Amino acid sequence: MSFLQIHDLVLYMMVVIVFFALFIVIERAMFFFMILNEGKKVESYLHDHIKDPSLYNELLSVFSKFKSPQAKALCDVVRVAQLNPSHEKMEYMIQSIYVAKKPEVTARLWILDTIITLSPLLGLLGTILGIIDAFTSLSSGNVAADPTSVSRGIGTALYATGFGIFIALFALLFFNYFNNKVEAIVNQMKFISLSILGVEKI
Repeated sequence: MSFLQIHDLVLYMMVVIVFFALFIVIERAMFFFMILNEGKKVESYLHDHIKDPSLYNELLSVFSKFKSPQAKALCDVVRVAQLNPSHEKMEYMIQSIYVAKKPEVTARLWILDTIITLSPLLGLLGTILGIIDAFTSLSSGNVAADPTSVSRGIGTALYATGFGIFIALFALLFFNYFNNKVEAIVNQMKFISLSILGVEKI
């Protein structure tokens, strides 16, 4: 296998990475849109019904069928609160529920993080292989027969670099955006937990 063929293989890998990154971005965008909306419903309901005497039963009735981590965390916290634990034990249980739900929120973001690191390195590898192919053409004396062999190698090398940087920038943009959404969801879960804890103190 020639250096040019290996270089082409690297480019094909980068194309696959682009589509994979795009799939992750679309899937996570839909996920965050759905659960943030559900989280807002939970917050709003808590705010409006926090003083209801039958609050716990109402919360379980309304949110037990919701799929978001915030709603699941709320139902778990309510079930713990119904056991009438001490305030200190309640705090520990809330923390354990929060830790258990967080991985669902951050799922698959590590893939985008890996793509951010991997793409420029693949681009650099493609650049090196393209330049090697160009110098191989020079040393073999094929320049006279095919004057474009050198420029083709250098051109594909630069293309690989640019493509790798583009993929990394694309993934970085959405990685930071999704991290911001993770923070918003975490804040929603904290609000929910502290609200229930506040009810227990009252």
